[in-house]
This record gives sequence, structure tokens and C-alpha cells, in this order.
Amino acid sequence: MTAPREEKWDALRRKALAQLENHKLEGRVDADIVWLLDLINSSPNYYTTSSCSGRIQVVAGRHPGEKGKLRVLAKWHRTITPEDLWVVMDATDEDSVWLSVHPPIIHVVARDMNSARRLLVTARNSGFKHSGIQGLGRRIVIEVMSMEKIEAPLRLGGVEVIAPEKYPLLVSAANELLLRGKSRLNRLAEAFTRSGTV
Repeated sequence: MTAPREEKWDALRRKALAQLENHKLEGRVDADIVWLLDLINSSPNYYTTSSCSGRIQVVAGRHPGEKGKLRVLAKWHRTITPEDLWVVMDATDEDSVWLSVHPPIIHVVARDMNSARRLLVTARNSGFKHSGIQGLGRRIVIEVMSMEKIEAPLRLGGVEVIAPEKYPLLVSAANELLLRGKSRLNRLAEAFTRSGTV
């Protein structure tokens, strides 16, 4: 990597870290993952961008893959109760509503391909099997992601697909997956530290 490119990368890193600090002060960063972002950002070879420790959400739309067309009705980075779900569903008349569980996801920009490869191998070896290199353009972006995911229709075409009395079963499964994903974050941090990645 040439010196000017190194300088540009370092400048981008400084800008990203300053933005992260501002977002922390504004309460815009998922509190459950701040400590891990700080660990990754302590390495001069990486900086993080958008990240999430895992979440449960309720969205309206024809199907959950319609990026840009979905409307988020509720979002939690914590476990939920059936009552949480009842309140959301009672308050909306949307035709199609989905409950989803999203696993932890961390976007990391690497200084070079060697750094990217080292982080990717460490992530996959610690259970983040869906991790991969997302971008190879101006920046080398690694998406670190585990497998815990649910996308379940609650209402389709105005018809309640899952009856409210069944919400406790769905919520229990959603909470279990959310917590399983969050528990992987400690393993990921230990693996990063042990391998010398960060």
C-alpha cells in the first residue's frame, strides 16, 4: 500500500471513530455492543461502521426482504414479552406484518487484505459462520455475522397467520435465538484477543 493511500485510510479511520464517539454521546449506538466495538477499534488495522448486537423487530411489508419498502413498527435489542407483541399488533392495521430476529452483525473496515483475512478467519472460527468480505472497492469491508435468524409472518393480506394466543411460543423462540446470538459476542472478543487480531 502506498504512503498516500495509508494516509487516506488513517484519515477515514479517524473520521469514523470520531463519528462513533458522537453517536455514543447521542445514544445512537446499541449499548450491548459498545464494548466490542471499542475492542476492535483499539487495533490500528481496523475500524467499525454500522453494527448491532442482535435485535427483534416487527415490520410491515409484503415480505421481509423488501429493503426500502418495509416499515419498522417496533424494534428491541432486548428480549420481549408476548404483551410487547400484542401492543404492536393491536396498534397497526397494516395488511402484512412480520416478526424477525436478526443476529449480531458488525461491519469492519480493514487496512489491507491480510488484516481482512485474519479477522474473517477468526470470526468464522468463533461461530460467526455467515461472515464474509462485503466490499473490495475504496474500502475493504468485512461483515461479521452469526446465524441466529427468524422471519415469521404474523399477518398476511389482512389475515392473522399466528393467533395471539400463540404469541408466547413465538416470543420464547425469538428470545432464545436473540440471547444465543448475543452470547457469541464474548466468544468473538476472546477469539480476537487470543489470535492477536485486535
